[in-house]
Amino acid sequence: MSSSAKFYFKPAEGEYIETNVRLVPEKTAAICGTVRDKSDKPQQGALVLLFKSGQENVLLGRHITDEDGQFSFGPLEPDVLYLIKVYKNNVKIRELEIIAE
Repeated sequence: MSSSAKFYFKPAEGEYIETNVRLVPEKTAAICGTVRDKSDKPQQGALVLLFKSGQENVLLGRHITDEDGQFSFGPLEPDVLYLIKVYKNNVKIRELEIIAE
């Protein structure tokens, strides 16, 4: 039995994206991440919004990053396009589309 996984992303200049990929099939999907500044320092208090992407994006959840800059969302539906927006001090600092598979 073979396993495979896909993860689409478009990094911004100087951006560091961390992800975990499990080759054991799971029934649910999730996304976990860390918001960092340009000097790689974790950003506490950033607002991370999760949308189901489509003609009209639907807000599914919001998370304020912890002292380590971490956030997570799940469970996510497989094969659905999601949009994540990250804000710090009311300024959008990143937007990222993902497909949960």
